[in-house]
Amino acid sequence: MNINNSLKKTVNKENIYNVRESFYDMLPDVLDIFIQDKPMFKLDNFSAIFFDEYTLETNCHYDIFTTVYIEINQPFNYKPVKKLKKSFSNKIQIPELYITLEQIRIGIYESFLKYFDKNNILWLERDYICMKSAITEGDKTEVFYFKIIPCLTYYNNENIKGLMHYYNGQIDIEYPDLAINNFQHKNEMTDDVYRNVVLIFKNIMMLEKNNNDLPSEIIETMLYNVPTEMFIDDSIDSLLKIINYLRNNSIRDFKTLDEQDDAFTSIYRSMSLYYVKNVINKVEKYLTTK
Repeated sequence: MNINNSLKKTVNKENIYNVRESFYDMLPDVLDIFIQDKPMFKLDNFSAIFFDEYTLETNCHYDIFTTVYIEINQPFNYKPVKKLKKSFSNKIQIPELYITLEQIRIGIYESFLKYFDKNNILWLERDYICMKSAITEGDKTEVFYFKIIPCLTYYNNENIKGLMHYYNGQIDIEYPDLAINNFQHKNEMTDDVYRNVVLIFKNIMMLEKNNNDLPSEIIETMLYNVPTEMFIDDSIDSLLKIINYLRNNSIRDFKTLDEQDDAFTSIYRSMSLYYVKNVINKVEKYLTTK
């Protein structure tokens, strides 16, 4: 028995991808304002990457944030490296900068304020910048949300390039390029079944009123760790086999989408084991009552 096609739908705002592209195009102008009085910065050392549910095409709820990482790879802002004491040699730390990452975040925020008009509301969260943009076409106004995260280029012990930033006051290391590539590769290997199963799990969760805000990436990550050969189709039988795999294997050993860290026992940003178990229970209950 096949699953209802309505559980494989995505929810997109009209023009969302055009708005994202427009944001990307105007970002150099904002950063140019930021660096005008900061000779240690060059525009060429800034880059931006989108990494969110829109990027993976797994967005199932309406008012989600476009997440933009502003990567800063600027040697002139780095103070000379100090030799760490032996006991701290393996501890990940934000490099010592002439202008701190916190000062960079506030400076970029102020540059956005100078650049945008009253149709864009900006505010600072603890570790990132948020923006709400209202765009009017004819008699229709649509609202779009952005989360802007300033971060530093980071290379791990295997010389794999990632991003370092603050998350809830702690250091977080992410590898969005690698995560996107891994997601897309697994999806291609399963002829789009992997992404469809992610959508099914999310849409089942969305059937409950209290699940209108799904934690970002958690279902994508959970299912990424299921063996590729199990994504045969999106029939209820196949989905229940996936549920059985999740119930009988150690989720604590699951990796992030970028495969550079443990997803649910990370020393940086660990995802919720409790929420994963909640997803498994809810999806199983839905499938076994069909």
